[in-house]
Amino acid sequence: MKKNSIALMLFTLVCALCSFAGADTLTACGVPQIVAEVFGSDGGVLAAGLLLPIGVQQTDLVAAYKNGKMIADQVMPVKVLDGPELAFKYYERTKGDSFAAPDTKVGRTSEPNIIHLSGTEKAAVAEAQGLQIIVPKEDIDQIKNKERYVNTSLEYLMNQVYLGREMRVAGIVQDTSNYGDGLTHTYENAQGIGADGFNIVETILEYLEKPLARPNVIGMNSVVWAKLRTDPNVLRSVYPNSNGAGVASREQIKALFEVDEILIGEARVNTAKNAKNPQLARCWGDNIWAHYSEPLSTLKEGIAWGMTAQVGDRFATIIEDEKIGLKGAEIIKAGFYQKEVVVAKDAGFLLKNIVKKTA
Repeated sequence: MKKNSIALMLFTLVCALCSFAGADTLTACGVPQIVAEVFGSDGGVLAAGLLLPIGVQQTDLVAAYKNGKMIADQVMPVKVLDGPELAFKYYERTKGDSFAAPDTKVGRTSEPNIIHLSGTEKAAVAEAQGLQIIVPKEDIDQIKNKERYVNTSLEYLMNQVYLGREMRVAGIVQDTSNYGDGLTHTYENAQGIGADGFNIVETILEYLEKPLARPNVIGMNSVVWAKLRTDPNVLRSVYPNSNGAGVASREQIKALFEVDEILIGEARVNTAKNAKNPQLARCWGDNIWAHYSEPLSTLKEGIAWGMTAQVGDRFATIIEDEKIGLKGAEIIKAGFYQKEVVVAKDAGFLLKNIVKKTA
């Protein structure tokens, strides 16, 4: 008979015997200890037979997890869909009414003008994104603090799942096909920041005015950011009386380009299959991109360059598998159902290979 099934039977028997007793007697009989054994120290219910805890503490941890060095959630904000259906529809914005300024004047006895959502309705499906860790029961027997082990494992799993998301979003953002005509430019090795006669301030200001919705967010990786904030043209724009030396702050550059946010991608990923000889590559290349995004925009309303559809909450569970090993194992899983979509190609721009390459 399973361990927790026996505990549950004992719990029921003790409660019956002590039903006429007070709280002190219940404590003396060991009821709280049995409750902790069956239901977990945090009050979350444990599945019958599981040795590792999965309860409110663990599911809350997964729901709240955030890696501050990853920017995917800011680049393509998550919109949680209603209902359990993985298939969903969204509007890909077109150049017409989505960007036009409507006539909002209302006469004293007339009705307000009617506007219609403009765009092409498209269908997509949220995909399962998750990872798991297999823990043989022989290993579980050696774990002293099982709750801490599970929490640490879930944090590691979510970090890896979000690293995968960072790679997906970076790939979408840095793909020239996801921008409108004239909104991308790829520089040669001898061009870009650091090249003679190249002015990054004039270039960004020019491209900020090209999209039909002026971007309010600029992004890049940390290498490009270091080049940008020390570029003489940037410094002379920030400090007009300077000689072009020094370092500009993020707030100064936000004010210079009149944007709400500057996002710096720092994440790296191991591209080698052999973990003993890692080859770390940056998720975000040597590019500068900018997007417009309305805070209240959804997959069907408002304007934003890109968004992420999510079905349900982030997912965490532990299941038992008796087929693994001699004694069996427990599998810790974590993940979510998401799909990244570009909804307004004309609301952003991309400058590729923006840093001059040295020979």
